[in-house]
Amino acid sequence: MKTKLLCAFLSVGTLGLAGLNVAGCTKSVSKAGSPQTMQYTCSMHPEVVKDVPGNCPKCGMKLIVKP
Repeated sequence: MKTKLLCAFLSVGTLGLAGLNVAGCTKSVSKAGSPQTMQYTCSMHPEVVKDVPGNCPKCGMKLIVKP
């Protein structure tokens, strides 16, 4: 009886972990259905927004990922 209970518990646990793994591997998708692109901005000039990392054209600071 203990063996059957242990097997059932392990099966449920394994399926639960597999479900979490699949849920964690999904890509972030926008409302339009396409993957979201990263945007970068300057911490001193938030109006500066670019699709690629680099430096701010106004002050030369490194651009950060836009929250």
